[in-house]
Amino acid sequence: MEVRRIRPDEVEAYREVRLRALRLAPYAFSTTFEEASTRSDEEWREFTGRLATSAQMAGFALDRGDGNFGGLVSVRVEAGEVSEGEVNQMWLDEDLRGGNWGRALLDACEHFAADAGLKRLRLWVAEGNERASRLYARCGYVPTGQTEAFPAGGMEVQLARAIP
Repeated sequence: MEVRRIRPDEVEAYREVRLRALRLAPYAFSTTFEEASTRSDEEWREFTGRLATSAQMAGFALDRGDGNFGGLVSVRVEAGEVSEGEVNQMWLDEDLRGGNWGRALLDACEHFAADAGLKRLRLWVAEGNERASRLYARCGYVPTGQTEAFPAGGMEVQLARAIP
């Protein structure tokens, strides 16, 4: 298995892992399974292409080596904030949690951010998502003090980490 950038031709693998994440962890994402599952093939192709080739955003997958992804994450340069980026879509299959795969996905985002000249990465985590919160803390992400209402209910907390 390896963490690597998603390729433009991996539309089906990306769609499958993204929909699986939304179905199994609706508490963790602002996008719902229902919303994402109604996207057209063209929308999935276009977004996968941007994750694969854009200088403003990137998607990384945990490739199980059999054509399937066991996890994913994306990172994007914030519009108007040339020194900051945001991590999104972080998710791992249950059997891959607790090891170093979550850290490896975040490391891929941090390398992309450093190459883009970013100084800081931010992310949001739903209150009560303790497992994700512990991972982010182990990787150096700390609360910024910002919170906001989470679309699925409750609140989410912003965390950030300086890029070395």
